Amino acid sequence: MSLLHDPGFSGRHLREVLRLRPDTCDAEHYQDGLVVVHDNGTQLAFDSEHVDVPAQLSAHARRMRQRIYRAGARVYCAVGYALANVIIVRCDQALVVLDTTESHQSAAQIWQDFKTAVPELADWPVAALVYTHNHSDHINGARAFVNEEDVQAGRTQIIAHATLMQAVSDNASVVAPILATRSAYSFGALLPAGPQGSVSAGIGPRLINSHVSFLPPTLTFEAALDITLAGVRFEFRHAPSETDDEIVVWLPDDDTLLSAEVIQGECLANVHTIRGTRYRDPLQWVDTLDAMRKQHDKRPVQWMVPAHGRPVGGAASIAELLTAYRDAIAFIHDQAVRFINHGATPDELADWLPALPPHLAQHAWLGEYYGTVKHSVRQVFSGLLGWFDGDPATLDPLPPQARAGRWVRLAGGREAVLRELQACEDRALAPETTRESALDEHRWIAELAGQLLRLDPTDAFARQTKARALRRLGLSTLNTNWRHWYLTCALELEGRYQNLPFKGNSLAVRDIWMAVDPLQLLRNLAVRLQAEQCLDLHTRLMLDFTDRPLSVVLELRRGVLQISAPDDTTKPALPGLCLRTPWASWQRQMALGWPDLEAQLTSGEVQLTEGSPEALQAFINCFEKPGERMPHLALR
Repeated sequence: MSLLHDPGFSGRHLREVLRLRPDTCDAEHYQDGLVVVHDNGTQLAFDSEHVDVPAQLSAHARRMRQRIYRAGARVYCAVGYALANVIIVRCDQALVVLDTTESHQSAAQIWQDFKTAVPELADWPVAALVYTHNHSDHINGARAFVNEEDVQAGRTQIIAHATLMQAVSDNASVVAPILATRSAYSFGALLPAGPQGSVSAGIGPRLINSHVSFLPPTLTFEAALDITLAGVRFEFRHAPSETDDEIVVWLPDDDTLLSAEVIQGECLANVHTIRGTRYRDPLQWVDTLDAMRKQHDKRPVQWMVPAHGRPVGGAASIAELLTAYRDAIAFIHDQAVRFINHGATPDELADWLPALPPHLAQHAWLGEYYGTVKHSVRQVFSGLLGWFDGDPATLDPLPPQARAGRWVRLAGGREAVLRELQACEDRALAPETTRESALDEHRWIAELAGQLLRLDPTDAFARQTKARALRRLGLSTLNTNWRHWYLTCALELEGRYQNLPFKGNSLAVRDIWMAVDPLQLLRNLAVRLQAEQCLDLHTRLMLDFTDRPLSVVLELRRGVLQISAPDDTTKPALPGLCLRTPWASWQRQMALGWPDLEAQLTSGEVQLTEGSPEALQAFINCFEKPGERMPHLALR
């Protein structure tokens, strides 16, 4: 018998303690000495009291007022303009900017407000732009602060970790469509702002959707870079944590640490993000925090300025916060592994480890507004052991629709399921039902109605019933990602997104597509290949790019696409097609599904130097065009 089922197992006491979930609190001393240099009274998050918003979530939103803070004499931090902060360092007659938010619009607003708030710096040039890591909310407003001419002339450097562009390329080429969808669900981009929709994004007030601008790095490093920028010493350090390319910056002459997203704002770290990501190794994150703690012990700083949330003042407060943050992540990992070693499955982990210990759960910077223990411990399981939970019944189960049919028959048929759904709703809404019991009913309603929808996605009653349950769950949760996902799926079930325009590979990210390695970006084609169209086909398309010294061979080999640089044997060994084209033209055609390739061939902008137009069209027809409708995530 597993120790988990032993009545004397001491982990049972831990589970009961963790279920208490004490209220969070604010620690105002963390902001001692912080100066507000600009406050126009704007609040993008919902911070009022409302029955459909947990009080703690409203209180958390009040920390996100749109302001520009000064931390010490040299560092300014713009909070509340977008998902992420922008940090501006005053050097000698020049500025250094860290991160650029997710949109050109919000970045431009920050830049204008900064110049208004600190007019004596308004005309100073930008000596360097720094990307702390690859996520879009840190890199997509670059041109608001610097222009391409200054970068090309060497007047402005763009600094990042050596692996940043690889991560940017992966996000832009391979999983771009589903990441765009899941990010929209996770950040509430499809929801109305306000108490029945998106109240905040947890780490910031909200995601700003507008024009994107990006410029690639000009100076990268691996482990460390010590450099003087405009007369000020900067110590850049690789700090793998939320991402593998994360960097932090120490200003040794100013007692300041720019902590990037190693400290992920005034909330629990997203040890896993439900929108989807590679494994975030908690031990790596803890090691990075320990290295920062060691450095702080050796050379204490008075200011810590994160990429999300407000700056922190005072050496003792910074030391305490770094320790609490690392302990929270270590607890998630270590206790998850403890229970995994006793045979716990992912769902059992979420039951046994529902929250942090009380002393951490009530910490001002560890509220579960963005990360949660429940979805983080599941990630520890999958990261260490993979998807298989150990029960052989899950190795090769019946397909979801077939399983749903058998469950519904076992329950007595559709009418019996409908009666159970109605009974659950009645219990959930009864005056004597406790809040937790009501939420349990809604969880079961969502699951049970989902079985009917697997059998018939058009079942209006099941859709409405599941939507009501998801809405109740969403309006009750503290975690903004969970809230947004629940509420967005409720609207999806109600048919609100039937005709929503969607381009998963939209040219809204043109700056990024033009910046990434073409070989990497062409992998987008490999994951759009309709293998069923070419199982008996073996041919190739050679692309000779006229605006850069590069040729690429796309070899289509019986349902598989191989992308490589050509060699001396390529052409004679395998006849096929050859196109001469500017990279920008091919990239646009690929992104939009080749809407006007024929016109470009006619005009001569693109030249077919080998093969026939009919063979070229047959080659292109083997690939899916970018989706024009957002995938549905609630209807399974």
